[in-house]
Amino acid sequence: MQDNAASSLAPPSPLPKRRNAVLRLYDAPLYRDGAFWNTVGWGLIAGISIPTTPPTEPNLPTLWLDTLLAIVIMVATLGIIPAWLRLVIRRWRWSRQSPRYDVPASPAHAAQEAVVAPPLEPPGAQASPGAQAPVGAQAPPAVALSSTTAPSAQSAASVRRAPAELLADARNALPHPVARAVRALQQAYTPKEKYEALLDAAETLAITVSVTAAALLQGQVESRSGSQEYGQGLGQYNLSALRKAYLAKGVMFGTWTTWLDKLRPLAADHPDLVVGLHQALQDTPDDPGIVGHLNALREERNRAAHGNKPKSQPESALRVAECTHHLERALAKAQFLKDIPWLFTVSCVYQPRSRTFDVVAEDAMGDHPDFERRTFTWARPVGNELFYLLGPEGPVSLSPFVANLFCPQCRQMEVCYAYKVSKGSGAAIFKSFGRGHEIAAAEMGDEIRSLPDQG
Repeated sequence: MQDNAASSLAPPSPLPKRRNAVLRLYDAPLYRDGAFWNTVGWGLIAGISIPTTPPTEPNLPTLWLDTLLAIVIMVATLGIIPAWLRLVIRRWRWSRQSPRYDVPASPAHAAQEAVVAPPLEPPGAQASPGAQAPVGAQAPPAVALSSTTAPSAQSAASVRRAPAELLADARNALPHPVARAVRALQQAYTPKEKYEALLDAAETLAITVSVTAAALLQGQVESRSGSQEYGQGLGQYNLSALRKAYLAKGVMFGTWTTWLDKLRPLAADHPDLVVGLHQALQDTPDDPGIVGHLNALREERNRAAHGNKPKSQPESALRVAECTHHLERALAKAQFLKDIPWLFTVSCVYQPRSRTFDVVAEDAMGDHPDFERRTFTWARPVGNELFYLLGPEGPVSLSPFVANLFCPQCRQMEVCYAYKVSKGSGAAIFKSFGRGHEIAAAEMGDEIRSLPDQG
C-alpha cells in the first residue's frame, strides 16, 4: 500500500515548532504558542474592559489614554513578563544539558567515536591487541572497541574511563590552568565555541606539562650544579633551548611540543627526574605519546590560523569530533601531573626550636578560582606569593615560568606563563592562561635571562 504522506493529495505536514523564534519570547508558528495567545488575550481584555466601564467624567481623550495605558500594563505584566520568565527557565534547562550535534561521518570515524574510553594506565601496561579483539574477528588492528565487541573485549574495556569521567577528573585533579580550560570546554555551547575551547585546552595542557618539567629540571640542575653529569649535560641544554625561545619571538604552541619532544632522551635516561613523563612521551605502535596528540591539535590550530577556520556550525562540530580523541588521549597521558601538585605560597614562618619553616600555601589544583589553603612544614624556606611544585624531594619553584600577576584588562590577579623577554635589560612579557592577555613583569626579565645559556 502506498503511503499517504508520499501522495500529492495528502494534506501538508504541520510546520515544525521552533522555540523562541519570534522576538526571542514566543515560539513559531505563533498560533501554536500558548504564551502568545496569553499576551493577546490580556491585551484584548484591557482594550475592551476600559472603554465599556462608565467613566466618572465623560472625556474622550482621557478615555483613550486610559485604555492605551491599561493595554500596555496588562500586556507587559501578564503577557510579556511570563514569556520572558519562560525563556529564562528554558535557557537554564538548556545550560544543564550537554548538547550533541549530529554530523555526517565516515564509517571509520564512527568506529573511532565508539571507543568506550581512553586508557589511563601507561602504554606499557595496556593489554595486548589480541586480548582486545575476539578470535577470528576480521577488523584492522586500529579499530577501537565498540558496542558490538565480544564479551572478552568488553571486559578488557572495563579498565578504561569514560570521556565524561576523564574530563570531570581533569577539572578536579589537574593543575588549575588545565582544569580551567577543560571547564571552559565543557561549558561551551555552540560547536564553534567548543572548537575554540578545545584548541585552547590543548595549548594550555602543552604549556602546563612543559613548565612543570622545566621547573623540575631547573631544580635538579641547581641542586646538582657541582656534578659533571648535570654541569654540561642535557639538563642545561634543554633549559638553554627554552631560554633562546624566550629571547627570540616568544614561546608558542609549537615551541612547547618541540621542547617536550626533545626531552625524550633525558626522560628515558632519568625517569625519576619527572615521574611519569617518560611513559607520557613514549610512543607505542597503536598509540603515539602525548607529543603526537598535541602536535595533531597544534596542526589543527595552525590550519585555522591560516584561513581555514570552520565556516559553519556543522563543520565546527565535525572538526570537534575529529579532534576530541587527541585531547582525551593527551589528558589521559598527563595524569602524572596529579602527583606533582601546584601550590601558591601565602606565608613562610621560621620555627627556631625545630629549625623548620611553617608554610601556608593555596592548593592550585582544580578549576575553582578560590584555592583552598594547606599548611606544610618544610626544611627550607620558600618565597611568598610564588607558585611551587610539590615534588618528591620537596617544593620546587615554578618561577620564572609561571607567576600570579595583576591583569590591567581583567582588573584582577591572573595565573600567567612567561611568553618572551628582550635580550638586553627589560621586563618580561607574560600571558594569562585564561584570556591570553599580555602582562609586563619588570622583576622577571633578569630571572629568565639568567637561565642556562649554551651555544
